[in-house]
Amino acid sequence: MLRKALLVAVLLSITSVLLVQPALAQTPTWIAYYFNNGTLEGTPFLTRQDPNVAFNWGVNPPISGMNADNFSVRWATDVALNAGTYRFYALADDNIRVIFNFGLTPVIDTFASGPVGQVVSADVNVPANGVYHIQVDYRELTDNAFAYVSYANLATNPQGPGFPVPGATGGGTGSLPPTVATAPWTGQYYANGSLLGDPAAILTETSPTHNWGSGAPLPNVPADNFSARWTSVQNLTGGNYTIAARADDSVRVYVNGVLVINQGGATGQTNTATLQLPAGGNTFQVEYGELTLDAYLEFSVYFTNNPGGAQPTQAPVLTGAIATVSAFRLNVRDFPSATGSNVITRINRFEQYQIVGRTNDSVWYQIQLANGATGWVSGRFITITNGFNIPVTTPGTTVSPTVTPVPAQTSGIIGTATPYTVNIRSGAGTQFGRIGRIVAGAQATVIGRNAASQWYQVNFNGIVGWVSAQYFVLPAGTNVNSIPVTG
Repeated sequence: MLRKALLVAVLLSITSVLLVQPALAQTPTWIAYYFNNGTLEGTPFLTRQDPNVAFNWGVNPPISGMNADNFSVRWATDVALNAGTYRFYALADDNIRVIFNFGLTPVIDTFASGPVGQVVSADVNVPANGVYHIQVDYRELTDNAFAYVSYANLATNPQGPGFPVPGATGGGTGSLPPTVATAPWTGQYYANGSLLGDPAAILTETSPTHNWGSGAPLPNVPADNFSARWTSVQNLTGGNYTIAARADDSVRVYVNGVLVINQGGATGQTNTATLQLPAGGNTFQVEYGELTLDAYLEFSVYFTNNPGGAQPTQAPVLTGAIATVSAFRLNVRDFPSATGSNVITRINRFEQYQIVGRTNDSVWYQIQLANGATGWVSGRFITITNGFNIPVTTPGTTVSPTVTPVPAQTSGIIGTATPYTVNIRSGAGTQFGRIGRIVAGAQATVIGRNAASQWYQVNFNGIVGWVSAQYFVLPAGTNVNSIPVTG
């Protein structure tokens, strides 16, 4: 009898845990490990539970008895999430890293040379309902210390959550500034210069930006006379965006099916287009061609402003370039010249700033200051990290016509591959290379068609391409003429 009672008790305790854990995961408690060093090593100084990752310690230690500088913290939690796309936000001084579900590649990582005191965001695809693990690592070096991490499901909260922003007016709280997403890109590489035939390789990449020099991008792709195409659907906050592209030799950029940049010559020129984009998914396609000698592509997306709303205090730019001051004291000027310009402030050795632009000759660099303003510094007195993706922002930049607005190309129609697996091609015709397949019975979103309605442009799990209407069936009663012509 005693054994039976014990068994019943154990089963009840297991059932209670299973019932309670999902509820707890909806409002996660973070297990926090505080280390009295900057490397998350050894035995923690203190282990405790924190209700969230939202701290501003200023110049004080996080816990009495700890260092005020050179400390680190690790937070970990398990949270129940519905399937969908989630945007993670992080803001820290000095460094922060977010790891999702034990992934080998962090979602956000500013430990190497990332921006300090600026909001960084990234999108994560959650494939199915379930409980997922989130880990946050933080490192404080010197001076001020703060750390904030939050996330939101873009289907229910596309603007993102808010959290206290250090330095907000009156010392209060502020909302997250709209940021450019960093959803993955599907890259297709061709062993010819014309994007013809089947790709030699199809890869998932973080960005179209590359600098191959005089080498080949891949073992089965030549160093000269090759081409590549990248496609991605980025979930954006509605507003004005600037697209910038620079290449040796050629580059074309399509946004929601509209050609906005077309650099066929003038190698090395920076081309830009300013667009008003709607909130939600926006389709980007970047096409690149290499002829001979050096090969590189630089691609950036800038948030410009939010029509009808408040301008964010810091409009983030995705150059990824960081300037570290090498001079003892360095003048920041309002124009890229030592003569005829005004000194707007001075910055100190070893301080780091995000680079948002440069002159044509790369002698002067435009940096973003802590107050959101920008200024110019001489390249002789800074060390540059990740400097291959810096656009020219001085007069003389080649600018393509402004395109406003560009509607999101989505018909809301879902089609099905029937009765066979259908090839996804890079263009509307069998002469175009195959970039993927939709297995029989699988579905994809229709975003466009050709004029004859013989081919549909679709988005299949982030791969944007064309499928034959013969093997891709739309729901009964669909008005094909309501689908926009995109090719």
